Amino acid sequence: MPAAQDQIQTKFSQCEKTVADFAHTEKGLFVLLTDDQSFIKAFRALMSKELGLVLADVLLATQESGKLIKLLKDAEKRGRRPFLILERVFKNQDMSHTIRQVKEAFPDIFVLVLTVEVEQKRIVYLHEFGVDNFIAKPVSMQTIVEKLAFTMKPQKQLGKAIDEAKGLLALGEPEKAKAAAEDILRMKPGSAAGLIVLGDAEQALGDLDAAQAAYKLAADNANMYLEPLRKLAALCEEKGNLEECLVWLERMDRLSPLNTERKVSMGEIHLNLGHEEKAAGLFDTAMDQAAKEAQELISTLAERVAGFYAEKNPERSEFYLRKALDVKKEHLNFEDVRVFNLLGLNLRRQGKWREAAAEYMRAMKIAPQDPGLHYNLGMAYAQGEKMYDARLCMEKALDLDRDFPRSSDAVAFNMGYVFMRGGLRDLARSCFEASLNLNPENEKAAMGLAKLCSG
Repeated sequence: MPAAQDQIQTKFSQCEKTVADFAHTEKGLFVLLTDDQSFIKAFRALMSKELGLVLADVLLATQESGKLIKLLKDAEKRGRRPFLILERVFKNQDMSHTIRQVKEAFPDIFVLVLTVEVEQKRIVYLHEFGVDNFIAKPVSMQTIVEKLAFTMKPQKQLGKAIDEAKGLLALGEPEKAKAAAEDILRMKPGSAAGLIVLGDAEQALGDLDAAQAAYKLAADNANMYLEPLRKLAALCEEKGNLEECLVWLERMDRLSPLNTERKVSMGEIHLNLGHEEKAAGLFDTAMDQAAKEAQELISTLAERVAGFYAEKNPERSEFYLRKALDVKKEHLNFEDVRVFNLLGLNLRRQGKWREAAAEYMRAMKIAPQDPGLHYNLGMAYAQGEKMYDARLCMEKALDLDRDFPRSSDAVAFNMGYVFMRGGLRDLARSCFEASLNLNPENEKAAMGLAKLCSG
């Protein structure tokens, strides 16, 4: 085995051991809140086949976000340590509020969020709520085990030392906590977490200058870590140094600009300092941001209601899907492509292929390189017997992602059908074969392949 492959296998084995140790030694319980069946299947295979764990002992999957807090409390009562893995958007609902509730109720719980690619500021914002790590889908089994292990790893020797130092602070023993923090820094010089504990201990002992120095060093050693900046802002406010407090709040705001409350706090400080123009600018930005958040909430709610009507009343579902898009207006972004796809599918089911095509083209202004949009536009054209246009769309989807037909046997068959109708026999054959590789029982794909071979 080549050296590079050997290193990868060693790393994978170490990660597996970390995860298995968490399950055995710490009585870990993985709680999944997701409806992504491919992820659930991969996770179950990892736990049972790769790690040899008993699924009933280590895995609990749920579809009820409203009962999540109770479920986690019950797990802790049974002596289990839960590790929460959930979708950032679950059943068309943004889970940011749920994540905040979970972290407030269980400050030490691991939280790993499943998501598609999102912008950096959204990730940092969720980190502020206490999210420990992210998995961008689609995902391999190796990525899952590595993300789990890297999330747990700090809780080994260094993590336990930090927890013990924090425990001493909670018990009102700052001198012992300071000594413990110094031990941590000898163990790992420059540890931002260790420096924060040291700063907290110094603050509890009344030495605010020493606390500030520790927090500053933590901030310098971890540029993307918000906690030392939060500590510095609070300390400067306590000391009455509003100008320096603003420095740290502004630095936090550059890293995590979606926090509306922080902008209000900054505006209030500017107002107290007599900077009325800057205060007004921050308040206006906060109001605009709050309005955008409200729009997103209404849009999410409209999308959920549309889902209730999807099978029972397609016309009513269409109304709410349009509402979900219209309410956001100029704030539409890449994450709204999902809603455009739902609306397009709804319209196609009603036979409104022209309207569906129009919505897909609207979405392409947001995500022109999304192969799924080109595929769906091709399906709309195919429904309207515009086979030349449908073929061009399928070719574009294939250009953007050569593996796109392998996303499902149905997708592969549909692309094969369009290519066959468009006279592209080689592409049609490869798509039908891909469909049958994914699902050997796909009779339509088998018939399409047989027709090509006989012709």
